[in-house]
Amino acid sequence: MRLGLYIAPLLGALSGLTQAAPTLEDALLKVEGAIESPTHHTFYLWDSAMLDQLPQYEINTHTPWYDQARTFRGPRLQDVLTKVGANGTQLTITALNDYSVQVPASDAAQYQVILARTIDGKPLSIRDKGPLFLIYPFDQYPELRNKLYYGRAIWQISQIKVE
Repeated sequence: MRLGLYIAPLLGALSGLTQAAPTLEDALLKVEGAIESPTHHTFYLWDSAMLDQLPQYEINTHTPWYDQARTFRGPRLQDVLTKVGANGTQLTITALNDYSVQVPASDAAQYQVILARTIDGKPLSIRDKGPLFLIYPFDQYPELRNKLYYGRAIWQISQIKVE
């Protein structure tokens, strides 16, 4: 019986059931604000492995930034918001250079936007709008093809604040 007290945590760790939350240095994305399930005191940190565990979706679409339609792949923003227990109506999404945009939280479900991590099967580098790029299905919804929604398609995302 006493041996089980030592073996159970070891087996859990070896099987990957216990995963340490990433540190700020290792994180790709920080989500804070009106969330119910933080990994740290007031925020939720995501690393690559955690984002990869979410279902991945593709959006093939034209954008103003590329000459032809490209295929973007990554988790849905809605899945990220659900995982952290987001309960706000507005998102402030911030890039690595501190540029930020306001995005209604409803866009996540209404348009099934993704946090693209790859483009045409290749990882998005910081130089090419990565590591995370908010992509709308512009070709699927003609009403998105305007300055307002192109402006919401922020790249080099590092942080989301839920309000």
